Amino acid sequence: MKFSTHAQSLQASYIREILSAASQPEMISMAGGLPAASLLPVELVRVACASLADNRQLFQYGNSRGYQPLLETLERWQPESTQPWLICNGSQQALDLIARALLEPGDHVVAEVPAYLGALQAFQLSGAALLPLLSSAAGPDLNQLEHYFKTTAVKLFYAVPDFHNPTGRVWSAETRIAVAGLCRHYGVTLIEDSPYRQLRFSGAQLSTVSELYPEQTIRLISFSKTGFPGLRVGAMSGPAEFIALAERIKQATDLHTGIPQQVIIDRLLNHPEYPKHLVQLRQGYHSRYQHLSAELHRQLGAQIEFDPVEGGMFIWLSLKGKSGAQVAARALAHKLAVVPGSAFYEQEAAPEDCHIRLNFSNTDTTLVEEAITRLAKSL
Repeated sequence: MKFSTHAQSLQASYIREILSAASQPEMISMAGGLPAASLLPVELVRVACASLADNRQLFQYGNSRGYQPLLETLERWQPESTQPWLICNGSQQALDLIARALLEPGDHVVAEVPAYLGALQAFQLSGAALLPLLSSAAGPDLNQLEHYFKTTAVKLFYAVPDFHNPTGRVWSAETRIAVAGLCRHYGVTLIEDSPYRQLRFSGAQLSTVSELYPEQTIRLISFSKTGFPGLRVGAMSGPAEFIALAERIKQATDLHTGIPQQVIIDRLLNHPEYPKHLVQLRQGYHSRYQHLSAELHRQLGAQIEFDPVEGGMFIWLSLKGKSGAQVAARALAHKLAVVPGSAFYEQEAAPEDCHIRLNFSNTDTTLVEEAITRLAKSL
């Protein structure tokens, strides 16, 4: 059997591979980007789930664009915008549809590095060439970004402006304005991935970049972080001609996203207690972040450093003079699962990175002290 070149070159996801190790007895996992199981809004959809069987039509084939009540709910979110929505099997499918719709082998894609590995995999499958973009606490290096735009025929710029995965960084207001201006000037399509935007637990919410550059921005959202990751429901909005093409591609790949899952998400978003759920979720994650942050400083002190985060799910931990890959391997031996910084780069371009990513959203606070004790042993 002969496999395609792009499929053979696809790197495995460290995070997906480590899930089997993370489920071993006595293992503490801070590796995945999982929401807290105890904070999943199960009670808000209990009645909706129980009533699904009363409407057999919900178990028929559906529209490729999405379940109409859910589409209308999303339209109410942004009444000032005319950008249409497409429901996807998680925002990961949205990345796949974008790559299929817009990329040819050899096309150039700019992405902040380190980067979300799922996006790199989607672009890699299309045969695109990645242009790595350096960033700081305020956002991407604007001079490097403009250099890429000036000297290379860049097709897409992929970005996570709010609580970037894996660094947790948030673009400043000035950076958002500057990026929108550069993309508009050079005619580059911006992919604004926003899975963590609603998880801000401190600081002021900033405008999305898609509001500043609506004519050529595709925005991705996920219901995995505020709802249920197991349902695999996400959505993207963008220019009408792109959404129409992406819908045709979706028809050819999976016909449509499951209707019962979409119904549950729609009922969740319209539940009168949903805003309260978001408040409780943010408060819960803030408390978990503060607990982990304090424990890191108490046990590891001068051995590590990290920037404070205002939301999301991750701490990007710098290990002074240590290899993130070696520490992650030693941590597994001490029954602690973490992700090394090198996992967030293209395999052939991965540097010897001194970082690890820690997830605080899914780690029970009663286990944090022991988790950092095991990390200290690994160091």
